[in-house]
Amino acid sequence: MSASDVPLAVLRERVEQQEIELESAVRELFVVARSSVRPARWIRERPLICLTGALAIGWWLGSERRNPGRRRWR
Repeated sequence: MSASDVPLAVLRERVEQQEIELESAVRELFVVARSSVRPARWIRERPLICLTGALAIGWWLGSERRNPGRRRWR
């Protein structure tokens, strides 16, 4: 059976069904992607990694190499 043997109404119905399925899949993907990017959830699941990263970034931003003109208090 080729596409030319199938009535146009049947083809339109198939396309509509596939569009609905695609829309549903895209909606699910959006929800999953959005929840996986939430910083609060990521921090809650990996607090030690986040704390270590924050300390490393703070140390790097405060280092003399990064701020050569900065005076040190001694």
